Amino acid sequence: MSLDLTPEPDQIVQAEESDHPLQPFPVYTCAPVQTRELPGIRAGYSTETGVTTSFGIRLLTMEPRRKSAVILAATQDIWISSSQAGAQAGASSSFRVPKGVPFTIDHLEQVWCTAITDTTDVSVLTTYWSE
Repeated sequence: MSLDLTPEPDQIVQAEESDHPLQPFPVYTCAPVQTRELPGIRAGYSTETGVTTSFGIRLLTMEPRRKSAVILAATQDIWISSSQAGAQAGASSSFRVPKGVPFTIDHLEQVWCTAITDTTDVSVLTTYWSE
């Protein structure tokens, strides 16, 4: 059995192939099925220093190969959003992440942040499905 640890981006997001010669058919399971999560193939680390309250910083870009990311604010709570304007708007368009609490992102979209008060450093650990 061969395990492909570096799938293509289309395989990761399960893009449909229009020229596939076989037609799909329904599959039903009649018993419990064992599943396991595949490990990430690589990781990336970064820290944005001096994140302020007035200017949104992009922590993550849109990335189809991203498995997950963990965001950690060092000294101040932060606002996170999928856009710079949303992060800068604060409570009306953002999600509050408390300082010192690791926050996991399990989607492929971009993520922006601003500090809620004063300035802070924000660290990001990202794991990827493939190269």
